[in-house]
Amino acid sequence: MAANKQYLRIGLLGTDYLLPNNTSYTIEKREQLEINDAPGASIAAWQVTPAGRTPAYSLDADLNPLHRHAWQRAVFFKSGPQSLGLVADELQLMPVGEVRVEPFAPLGPPPSVAGHLFGGAWVRAGHTPVLVFELNALIAHLYRMGDAA
Repeated sequence: MAANKQYLRIGLLGTDYLLPNNTSYTIEKREQLEINDAPGASIAAWQVTPAGRTPAYSLDADLNPLHRHAWQRAVFFKSGPQSLGLVADELQLMPVGEVRVEPFAPLGPPPSVAGHLFGGAWVRAGHTPVLVFELNALIAHLYRMGDAA
């Protein structure tokens, strides 16, 4: 995985999210992955490497597990020793100069020990705000899906 200096816009069923611009990630086409056809599974596919298999999860726009077939790419990211993937309807690289993220502190307690899922938003006049993931919290959220094999 290479460090990318661009944000990555991830489209999930009509809702956009951003991976931070300091995230290391790789994008894989569906054809390059081992597809999981088990009904109801939150793992849509695996990236197979000599080191083993890395799961790619399928989520709905509210970040709940949703098994679906209409995706073409997955993004795999790493935080420390953990690697995971997320299948997406759309992926788009966004140059840092085009994205201005406003940090914020979410209200209430974090949903896990990894913290809140979001720590900022890209806000533009006339557009819906795009939330920016906190990578460690996203990875913890995906691991909680339960069937990481």
